[in-house]
Amino acid sequence: MIIVYNSNTGEIVGHCSRVFDSGKWREATIDELFPDHAKSGFAAVHFADDARYLAYRPHHWRLRRDESGVVTGIERLPMLSLTCDASDSDSDGIPDLPADSASIAHVTAKTSDDADVDITFRTTRGSLGQRTVHTTKGSAAVELRAAGETVAVTVTATAPGYRPGNLQMEFVPAQTTRAKRD
Repeated sequence: MIIVYNSNTGEIVGHCSRVFDSGKWREATIDELFPDHAKSGFAAVHFADDARYLAYRPHHWRLRRDESGVVTGIERLPMLSLTCDASDSDSDGIPDLPADSASIAHVTAKTSDDADVDITFRTTRGSLGQRTVHTTKGSAAVELRAAGETVAVTVTATAPGYRPGNLQMEFVPAQTTRAKRD
């Protein structure tokens, strides 16, 4: 497998498994993969084919380098995982908040490597107390305020060099959550 990357940034820009050509297996070249592209900043490395690379998508990987900066392989990016303190009042497996424009859940993002980075949060509905939070010991939290509509919600966390994290939630009719508590 050939991995093509930008030699200035280290970003992986393409890949290709071995090619069957004239009855023989061979490695593809940068020129074959990018025939009409300026290749001055490109470099390539060759590794044994690995189905995991294709299954997890190229943007979930990064180059692994030794202490002198030489590319020695590829490795999966660390990930962000999201949790929240909202309950699951309707027992459907998805945390929910009353759709009352006032209820708040605390959403926590954690880095898989416990590194401290800036994490950017986004939500499809409701409002966040902060957009970007710096982690402490790999963890950062924001408040999510419910909207006044019943709707499915996705909260996303991103950080440079990490696979993004997603959390599915719901804003449900306020009487549903009250009835469960009574």
